[in-house]
Amino acid sequence: LFLVSAITAVAMGLAEAADPPVFGSGAGVVVNTSNATSCTWDGVQELDDEVWKPAASYAFRGRSNETQGPGNIDRDIMHMVRRLSVTEKIGQMTQVQVGLLLDCNGELNETAVKHWINTWKIGSFLESPGNHNGRYSWYSPQKFSELTDAVQRIALENGPKIPVLWGLDSVRGANYVKGATIFPAGIATAATFDADHAFAAGRVAAKDSRAAGTHWAFAPVLDIAVNKLWSRTYENFGEDPFLSAQMGRASVQGYQGDYKSDRTRVAACLKHFIGYGYPFDGSDRANRHIAAHELLEYYVPPFRAAIEAGSATAMESYGVVNGEAIMLSHYYLTQLLRKQLGFEGML
Repeated sequence: LFLVSAITAVAMGLAEAADPPVFGSGAGVVVNTSNATSCTWDGVQELDDEVWKPAASYAFRGRSNETQGPGNIDRDIMHMVRRLSVTEKIGQMTQVQVGLLLDCNGELNETAVKHWINTWKIGSFLESPGNHNGRYSWYSPQKFSELTDAVQRIALENGPKIPVLWGLDSVRGANYVKGATIFPAGIATAATFDADHAFAAGRVAAKDSRAAGTHWAFAPVLDIAVNKLWSRTYENFGEDPFLSAQMGRASVQGYQGDYKSDRTRVAACLKHFIGYGYPFDGSDRANRHIAAHELLEYYVPPFRAAIEAGSATAMESYGVVNGEAIMLSHYYLTQLLRKQLGFEGML
């Protein structure tokens, strides 16, 4: 109940679907409302020729250390969750990639959206349509937001009638949004030893992500890069726990801020908890063998800092640590993350 409530609270706080579309006109949105689809597209993605024209409300603002983190869930949210059926609760905890909403012409299929919302009660979608055979190779904020707005409209009219959360891997800027600013990778940002850069990168990434109608960034990456053979070493803030903690704290503040009232912010997501950066042979998602005291002393600090900064969500690590699958671990996810580190957000 707590987890579903947390998901719903984040969704209600972020997905302001009742507002008019971000870019107003709605022209150019690619939507198929019919059940039958005539496949006329050759599958070659097109260039989205829209020019980056963010609304005035997405103007950049300076640094602030004030971040609204997870906490007590509002009574109306709890009341709404208690009225949901078990099927609806499971659906709210399920996330589906956007490719399952597209038809063979690379267009949004409203019939498919209604199916996922009505039949499976889905509460969240992720990714860019450009990665899943969407019509365009790279979606401008205009076309991206028109698609997400269309999905939100359907969500409010069907199923549990709860706004959906839309997540995006905006790790080094909103790279899936055409025209967004792309920043150096995490390890290069950390090399500046200036946390203001981590804040600014997160702040702009949040602004650009929100302009596309997405509310949740799967960032920052807080893994400690121990094995240099690991293919994802560049994504994080390096191997120093203190530096990673400072960068991670500033990054969360940049992404999230007062995300429930500031439409230029998104929910941050600390990842990947925990020990992901030490695969024994360097291959991604390989088993990790980490002494308990090393895990607490070297791997925990960046995550603790992000939690203290107020990160609304967290993502589990892949694979196995010391013979225990993280995804199934009561110790790592409940005892360590929830109880010892005090994380109260959505996992």
